[in-house]
Amino acid sequence: MFASWDECLAHIIETFESDDSSSIHARLRLEANPAMVWHGTSTADPDYAVVHIASPIAPADKMDLLHVAAASEDLPLGALRIMNNTVHVHQGLPLAGLEPERLDHTIRLIVTEAHALIKEI
Repeated sequence: MFASWDECLAHIIETFESDDSSSIHARLRLEANPAMVWHGTSTADPDYAVVHIASPIAPADKMDLLHVAAASEDLPLGALRIMNNTVHVHQGLPLAGLEPERLDHTIRLIVTEAHALIKEI
């Protein structure tokens, strides 16, 4: 299990090809889609440390958001989130007790879901 964000980030950089990283985030290239991973807090509880994972789909102003939302209902994990006017598939995982395998599988699933939604639009 990861004891800190530094350990988590070191695992991400070591495990995946990273084209850019900093203490704030890591940008990953997996298959056809990129993913971003960063350390932050839960929107529900600001004292709760979370590892955020997001993979972009398309600019929000270039897509039918209702169509994408309907298509995303069949996907098992990620939620849709608009960041910087781009729709992303997003998931937050608690940093405390996070195991490397769970992080790895979640990143790959988020990217797979984003790729599936891109095909829908």
